Order: sequence, then structure tokens, then C-alpha cells
Amino acid sequence: MTDDDKQKATTNRFGFEARTDIPDDAPLNRNPGHKLRTSNTIVNRAALTDEKALLDSYKLDKRTGQKIQFVTSGSQIGVVRLGQDDAGDVPEAPNSFTGPSYRNPPQRFRFDGHKMMHHLDRIQAWQRGERFAPIHIDMGLTKFCNTACVYCYAVVQNMTQGTMIGREALLRYIEDCGRLGVRSIGFIGDGEPTLNPALYDATVLAGSLGVDTSMATNGLLIDMDRAHDLLKNMSWIRFNLSAGDAEGFRRVHQSKESNFQVLIDNIRELVRIKKEFGYKCTLGLQMVLIPECFDQVLKEARLGAELGVDYFVIKHCSDSEYKEIGINYDDYLTIGDVLKEAESYSTADYVVQAKWNKINAAAESALYKGGFRKYDVCHGTPFLLQISGNGKIYPCGPFFNKERFYIGDLHDQSFFDMVMGDRYWAVHHDVTSSVDVHKDCAVGCRQDYVNKFLWDLKHPPEHINFI
Repeated sequence: MTDDDKQKATTNRFGFEARTDIPDDAPLNRNPGHKLRTSNTIVNRAALTDEKALLDSYKLDKRTGQKIQFVTSGSQIGVVRLGQDDAGDVPEAPNSFTGPSYRNPPQRFRFDGHKMMHHLDRIQAWQRGERFAPIHIDMGLTKFCNTACVYCYAVVQNMTQGTMIGREALLRYIEDCGRLGVRSIGFIGDGEPTLNPALYDATVLAGSLGVDTSMATNGLLIDMDRAHDLLKNMSWIRFNLSAGDAEGFRRVHQSKESNFQVLIDNIRELVRIKKEFGYKCTLGLQMVLIPECFDQVLKEARLGAELGVDYFVIKHCSDSEYKEIGINYDDYLTIGDVLKEAESYSTADYVVQAKWNKINAAAESALYKGGFRKYDVCHGTPFLLQISGNGKIYPCGPFFNKERFYIGDLHDQSFFDMVMGDRYWAVHHDVTSSVDVHKDCAVGCRQDYVNKFLWDLKHPPEHINFI
């Protein structure tokens, strides 16, 4: 055994050899009261009361190159052993209390999680059995699109050319959201939102009422004459792009290769306007990960940096309960190294992040184990509602067109009256009491994180005061 590795061997309470760093001449406590897990011998710390006496009483056993520091606390003196790195410099030792050694950077975005702890008033209303407004609403503005992305969930939900929410119904709904205290609306739905000309006025109205808005778009048909209205009033705009070059764009989005440059030009101009006028709106790219775009991940990560957007997020593809899109989540387990390399492109101004918890649904994650959720009941729909692009309201997107869960239509009824009405809450109760989340629901649903949080809150362990 070398000096560097010198340790004192003893036998622990389980009969196994335990190695300690107790010096041979250290004052020992001969009657410790109980046997420690690692060692039957402990140092008599009461004898460590005077540095000179300590030095005179025994010779500290030091490893080669190790330095000793004495730390006084009250009437006692303790020993701190300082290590040594390859260069011969002595790093700060644990428990020497000399200031921070490492700090986790703040998380700018939370793509792979939830923010429910910031809405405790709604959670407490739910716990009391009261009626309350959604925190957030995802909604379509149309039921049709100008691209035909091969991963599109909406194609299994009866896309209808020309169908959209009417202007008056949309603006009346925005006003009701303001009255109810809805905190945010995402124009993220079954159709392309920019095909509804009322998008821009709805965004401005929501901003005046204190309702945050956002949009997910393919970005090809944005009215650039109204770019300021979007950037001034929206919290974020996300471009649905699952390709890093024109050929991948044609293959995945089934759109003309020339449209790839149209999109890039629009994003570049929005980034320019945002920076010039100091708008706070976040601009980002999102890739829906499927095998057809595995080869595009790194290309798009580099593209996002070049465009100057705020982030590039890589998410799972949500399949229907009947697996109509044909996603095999085991495929995701083969691309982990590529996703980690993409994340390495992050900088202080540009975040690249994969949604690991859902991408790893076939393995083990905070939400899933072997494809099964780590909760058994859906409680999340009253907090995160979803509305189809034709104005019909359902508790969540995968239930669009399932009449059992139909709540109402924005064209026929006030959204305020619906939220305060019996039908609205009866449907949410039906979801909670009858839906089997392991069988009836699509993998990777929007309410996943909310449901896991509420499930844990609803099923506390014993002794919760012992935190």
C-alpha cells in the first residue's frame, strides 16, 4: 500500500472490512455508545480542544502531498484535510466553508416540466372543490393547414378545408378569458393559426386585457405588416420546423423546397425587428422528432444559432390512442448521443434542449416507466384546457370529435357561462372518473406533467411534516 493510498483497515458491524482515514495516534473514543456502519472506532473529538496540545499529543498521519488545516469552532478545534491536484495546487476541501465552489445556472425555459407551483390559488380552489378558470388554454384557430407534415396529429381529427373560428366569436372569447382570469392562451392547435385573419386582433385584445398569448406556426404565411403586433403582445412564437435544410423540409413537411427559404427569411426578419425595438417576445424552433428527421437534428441546432433565435427544442411525436401515426418509442432510445451533442451547442443566448422525459417514454423517466404513466388518473384538464380550431371545446386535444366529452361551441355560447356551468364540470368529472390514462390516452399528452404533480398532491405519503 502506497502512502497516497494508506488507510487504516477495520471491521464494520456487518463483518466486512472498512477503511478509514483515522490517524494511528488520534485520540479515540473507547466507548462510542453504538457501532457506526463503517467503523467500530471513532475519534474522541472532546480531546481536540487545543491546537498546540493536539500537535503535541500525536502526530497527524498525512498522505503524501496532503496539507492539514485546523479549524476552530467555539472551544473545540477540528482537522480539515486538504487534497492536492495533479498540478500540486491544493483545492478547497468540503466543509471548509470558504464560499461557493459551483453554481447551477438558472433555467431560462422549462420545456420538460411544469410551472404549477406558481398558481397555488387555482390548486387550492381545486382542492376545495370550487369552480375556477383554466390557467392555460391551448386552442386551434383553424381546422386546416398549408403544409402536410408527416407527423401531424391533427390529420386523425377530421381536418376540414376553410373551417375556422369566426372573428366575433374569437374576440368575444378573448374578452371572457379576461373576465375569468385565464392567464395564458396558446394558439397551438389542430390547424395553422396564421390562416385565420382574426389572429392579430385577438392577440392585441388579449394583451390589453392582461392575458398572455403565444403561437406555434409553420411561419410561411405570417403577415409581416403586423409583425409588431405579434412581437409586442405575444410572450413567445414557436416555429414548427423539423428540418435543417431544404431537402429535409420537403421530406418531413411535404412542402416545396423553396418554402424553406421563405420561412428562414421570415424568422430572420422577426429576429431583427425584435432586437431593434427591444420586444420581449421569445422566438424559438421546435422539432417533432421522428426517424425521418434524425439526420436533421444537428443541422437544425446549428441553423437556430445562425438565425439568432432564443431556443431550439426537440420533442417527442405524440401518436393517437390507435397509433395511427406509427411512432415506435423504442426508436428514440437509439438517438440519445445525437440529442446530447445538439444540446452541447447551447450558449448563454441560445438554448438547445431535448424533452427527455417524454422522449424516453419507452424506458424510465420522471413521467413514464416502460410506456406506462406514473399516475393513474387525469386531474389536469380543468387547469389546461384545449379548444379545436372550429370553436368546439373539449377537455383535451385527443378527445376532439368524441361527443361524450364535448363541452360547447364558442359560436353558440359564452365561454364565461360555459366555465361556470354544469356541463363543463360534468365533463371534467367524467374524465377523472372514467378515463384509463394507460389505455385511453395518447403517449406524451399535454397534461402529463400537471397530472403527475396533482397525482402526488392527491396521494401524499404519511408523515408529510417530516420534510
